[in-house]
Amino acid sequence: MQQDNPYIQRNNAVLWRELAGEAVLLDPLEGCSYNLNQVGTFVWKLLDGNTSMDEIVTALCTQYEVEPEHARIDLEQLLSDLRSHHLIVETQPGSTH
Repeated sequence: MQQDNPYIQRNNAVLWRELAGEAVLLDPLEGCSYNLNQVGTFVWKLLDGNTSMDEIVTALCTQYEVEPEHARIDLEQLLSDLRSHHLIVETQPGSTH
């Protein structure tokens, strides 16, 4: 298995609230808000900087009964979107941002 398994953390500058199972994110620096559906919110909560991508895929498979390949593709797409809006950062486990 590859060791290239980054840990992802929510950008601490981003404010967020969960409303009816969906997250609303606010980037005060950009003045933009973003909405995540229930699955996106599930992933968002796991982006603590100590949970690996493989662990998130496993959690998605368990929670939503999806195949690992499908979960990984969807996760990578979500992370790409979040990264493009500077809502997440890559980190080392145990570090704080």
